[in-house]
Amino acid sequence: MAEKTKLWYLQNFNLFKEVDEQTLMEMAVKSHMSRSKKKEVIYFPEEPSDTIYFLKGGKIKLSRISPDGQTTTLALLGAGEIFGESAILGQETHENIAEVVEDALICAIDKRVFQELLEKSNMLNRSVNTLIGDRIRSVESKIEDLVFKDAHERVVDFLARYVKTFGKQLVDIWEVRPFLTHQEIAELTATSRQTVNAILNELKSEGKIDFSRQYLRVPDLQDLMT
Repeated sequence: MAEKTKLWYLQNFNLFKEVDEQTLMEMAVKSHMSRSKKKEVIYFPEEPSDTIYFLKGGKIKLSRISPDGQTTTLALLGAGEIFGESAILGQETHENIAEVVEDALICAIDKRVFQELLEKSNMLNRSVNTLIGDRIRSVESKIEDLVFKDAHERVVDFLARYVKTFGKQLVDIWEVRPFLTHQEIAELTATSRQTVNAILNELKSEGKIDFSRQYLRVPDLQDLMT
């Protein structure tokens, strides 16, 4: 991919919006931009943690496998987010699985190169620290949901966050395209596919959502959460 194209993507990446031009140009030269298809795994647990990834387009799911083989989804990432950040926190190997949920455009850079850039740019350093802090708070919030909320509450809260994060507000409705499968939602909310199916159909019958494989539509977010 041409360096000019990579630079354009980096300039329009949320994380780098206040980073100086020289730092962005250096990142463009030293990074690699690629496209990944749905279901492709970017990295597995125990693989070397030596690369930082920036998600320009699509969706990435971060999951963890427990010793007994159970998979827990920690986060669903969209455009403008970073992953693989454990590489700059001192971890030698990954603890999670990063899997493509929706065809993705990803920028990858060696952790040593990125650490050098962090040392040069205070603005980049602050932006990354803020983003990592937000990620930690998001995971903590998810754990609280699992402990204190029932399946219906978890699914509704997830739908509301999903729409706010990935949706577009049209004239009289919120819309996300494409929509996740029921199995993907089940993994993201620690419920069963059958439970998700029942909750979605109940919400649809109440007029709070409309959905297909191609879209999720929500007329009123406040109504959805009541």
